[in-house]
Amino acid sequence: MRIGKLSGQVAVTLGVRRWAVMMFALSQIALLLMLIAFLTRGDTHRETLVPPTIHTTFWIEDDKVSKEYLIEMGVFLAQLYFDVTPQNVDFNHRTLKSYIDPRFYGKLEIEAGAYAQKIKADNASTFMAIAMVMPDEAKQRIAVQGVLNTYLGDSKTSQVNKTYVFEFGQRGGRVLLTGMREGKNAARPFEEITTECSLAARTPPPGRP
Repeated sequence: MRIGKLSGQVAVTLGVRRWAVMMFALSQIALLLMLIAFLTRGDTHRETLVPPTIHTTFWIEDDKVSKEYLIEMGVFLAQLYFDVTPQNVDFNHRTLKSYIDPRFYGKLEIEAGAYAQKIKADNASTFMAIAMVMPDEAKQRIAVQGVLNTYLGDSKTSQVNKTYVFEFGQRGGRVLLTGMREGKNAARPFEEITTECSLAARTPPPGRP
C-alpha cells in the first residue's frame, strides 16, 4: 500500500514539474514574440523629453516635437543669445552651440562671435523682454517677439521691438536648432522672414535705436 501511495506522489510531482516546464517554455515564447513585435513594428514612436529649463515634460513623435517644447526651446535660446553682459556672453554662446545642428554651426559661430565682440568692446549688456511666442508646430519653428534692450552701465541706450524665428529639426535623435532668423512683420513673422539675417549686424549698437 505504501508503494502505491509513493507511486501516486511521484506521479503528482512529475505532473507538477511538467506543468512548470511547460509554463516556463510558454513564457519564453511569449517574451520572444513581444521582442520581435517591438523590433519590427512600424507604428509611431513617442517618448518623453526634458527641456533645458524644466517646467514640464514634452513629447517627440518621429520627426516632430510638441508646440509646448518649441515654446520652451525658443524662449530658452532667445535668452541665451540676447540676455548677456561682457562677463557671461561667451559662456552663454558656448552653451547655445550645444543645441545647434552641425550644418548651422559655422554660421552661428560667426554671428555669435561678432555679437560677443560687440558686447565686450562696448562694455554693454542686452536683454530681451519677451512679450509673445508663436509656435508653428507643423513646420517646427517658433517666433519670439519682444523688446530688445541695450544698456551702458545703468543707462538704457536703446529699446527696439524685435521678432526672431527659431527653426528646429532632428539629427541623431536630438532636437537641434537648424536656423535663426529675424522677422520683419510682427503680425505674420513666418511669412515675412528676412534671408539669413546677421544678428550681430541687425542688433542696434549702444546709444542708437
